[in-house]
Amino acid sequence: MQYTLSALAEKTGAGLSGSGDTVVEKVADITSGEQGSIVFVSNAKYTGHLKTTAASAVIITDKMLQVCDKPALVTDNPRAVFAKIALLLNPLPVVEPWISPHAVIADDAEVDSSARIEACVVIQSGASVGSGTWISPGCVLEKNVRIGANTRLFANVTIGEGCNIGDNNILHSGAVIGADGFGFVWDQDSYIKVPQLGSVKIGNNVEIGANTTIDRGAIGDTIVEDGVKIDNLVQLGHNVHIGEHTTMSGQCGVAGSAKIGKKCILGGDVAISDNIEIADNVILTGRSSVPNSIKEPGMYSSGIPAVEARIWRRILGRIKQLDELGKRIKSLESTNK
Repeated sequence: MQYTLSALAEKTGAGLSGSGDTVVEKVADITSGEQGSIVFVSNAKYTGHLKTTAASAVIITDKMLQVCDKPALVTDNPRAVFAKIALLLNPLPVVEPWISPHAVIADDAEVDSSARIEACVVIQSGASVGSGTWISPGCVLEKNVRIGANTRLFANVTIGEGCNIGDNNILHSGAVIGADGFGFVWDQDSYIKVPQLGSVKIGNNVEIGANTTIDRGAIGDTIVEDGVKIDNLVQLGHNVHIGEHTTMSGQCGVAGSAKIGKKCILGGDVAISDNIEIADNVILTGRSSVPNSIKEPGMYSSGIPAVEARIWRRILGRIKQLDELGKRIKSLESTNK
């Protein structure tokens, strides 16, 4: 598939500089662009590549025009325009309706005639699958699961009983939605399992990464609102609530009943304690640990960045001395009173 630069400008809303007849067939990185490709630059430190790239066209900001002599799309957000063009040149596969003879589908399950159900899929009693939805091999939809329209489940996704998945979603391989939450009560000499009676409700336009797990609610529901993007290997505990358009990078963990606001950004390996609330528009940098609620938007961090091992050993040694140092300071303060 190919487009002229003028057609891409029209479809993305970007400005056009230079020849609109330039043909674009693929996207590429600024350092590896070649004839027929389009690349983008959003960071000023890469502007030097504009003079050396072999790409046919570039996507840049207005400020970069003075150092660019190639046909260009001009925008305040080159990365977003690049993403739109990448989708135009590499459209998602069209769903071809089909039900594999090797799928196991309950007699009372409802599968839209435009859906695609591949081999070894199990769809249990009372479940429903919406129009244009594509369910890949090995997926399991337990009783009374609802899957909306135009949703893609990659291989070996499991959706637990009664969970509700909206429209236009993508769930990558190995995701488990609606497993039991981690609910146990200590009774004298052993744990009693607390029944997990809620479900999981996922909105529309949500993407969930490979091997991510979202537990069902203990009594109410675990909720993931519209537009949320969740990376691989993320764990959401029971009754967690994720606000719309929040993004979560790999290995984040959110403990039970925590509530995360809208348009938040969680870096990799962020840990959220149970029963706390995170305000809208909060950014948590990688490996942050959040034990208490955050009530104001902004960027928050915790943890110690990596340093040379010899420096870290020295820091650790001093950390071990802090308690004794605190006692000495307290003693001195008492003496001086």
